Parts: sequence; C-alpha cells; structure tokens
Amino acid sequence: MDAIILAGGKGSRMDDHLLKPLVLVKNKPILAYQLDYFLNSGLIAKIILALGHRADEIISFVKNNYQYASIDFSVENEPLGTAGAIKQALLKSSSDFVLVLNCDDLTDIDLNILKKCKENTICVANPQLPFGLVKENNGYAVFKEKPVLDAWVSCGWYVFDRNNLLEILPDKGSLEYEVFPKLKLRVLKHKGFWQPLNTKKDLDEFAEKDLPLILR
Repeated sequence: MDAIILAGGKGSRMDDHLLKPLVLVKNKPILAYQLDYFLNSGLIAKIILALGHRADEIISFVKNNYQYASIDFSVENEPLGTAGAIKQALLKSSSDFVLVLNCDDLTDIDLNILKKCKENTICVANPQLPFGLVKENNGYAVFKEKPVLDAWVSCGWYVFDRNNLLEILPDKGSLEYEVFPKLKLRVLKHKGFWQPLNTKKDLDEFAEKDLPLILR
C-alpha cells in the first residue's frame, strides 16, 4: 500500500516561521513522525508528499534526511484544495488501495489493520475536549478538565480504493464537502493514541505527553 501525506498547508495558526510539517515538537519535525512511522513499519511501499506552499523547503528536508527512502513529491502550482491535491498525488501511486492522511494528525493506528481494508475507510477516534466540561449537581457546578468524549470524529486518516476515488475527485475542491458525500465509507474505530497538531497550544500539550513507543 502507498501512502499520501497532505503537507501543503501554510500552518498560519502555528505562529512559527517554519512550515507546519517542519515545526519541531519534542525536538523532532512533525513530518518526521509520520515518515519514521511508515518507514520503520516496512508496510508502506511508497510515500508521496502532497505539497504546495514553500514546497522546496520540505523537499530539501526530506532529501537531506531520507536519502534512501522511497519518497516522491506531488507539488501544486496553485492551490487545489484537499481533493485536488489528492487527485494529483494519486497519479504517482500504483497500489490498489492508498492510505491518505493529514500531516498534522499523529496517531498509532495499526498499519497491519489498514492493509486489510478492501473498502473506502475513514479512521475515527474519540476527541478530547479542549476546555473543561461543566456539569450541574443540585444546582452547583462540577468540573471535569478536558475530558475525552464518548463520541467519534475523523482523525484525518483514510484508506481509499485508488481507481474508485480517481473517478470522482475534482481537479480542485474539498475532500470533505465535495467527495465524501459521494462515497460509501467504512468506519474504523481507533482507541489508541491520536493528537491533532493544529495550533501552538496543541504543540505545547503534545510536548508534555508520553508518546507510544512506536511513535518515538
């Protein structure tokens, strides 16, 4: 199975001079966590980075640090949206099923399970509330600090039937709004580690967590 990592965003909410994929957390670039996870697994045939803004900086980082890895680059000449970026990157893939993920969604989803997927699949996880939850008990507040909710949200990882997806992807547009309504998606529930890295606050919280050994 090939993997496409969406790493073309500007990361403006990070308040950092570095591109989001190259921002350091625990002294390691965000993108390196994803690359190391895939390369160490031996289960991903080829990694394709879907790039846009300041793509040359990411290409330089990869070529300097992963010289012998099977990593290719799909670079947008203009913003294509998530759907357009995936469509362009899929042309560099040859596997029947492709893992697609956001660069800033770090998780320890078992790749052996994903390799067995033979349908379009969305991976979901339980989100952690970013602020304290207030419940009422006899008219008084009871606080629960940033609880993990008993609900499911997308954790930014998907397995797609490559040929099926190519038929419906627009040249430009949104995966979530323009493509998902046309797809029948199997749900894969992940109960392990998941940390989205969208803001500086997310980075600070991530830096304080104990990572699963497989992600270190």
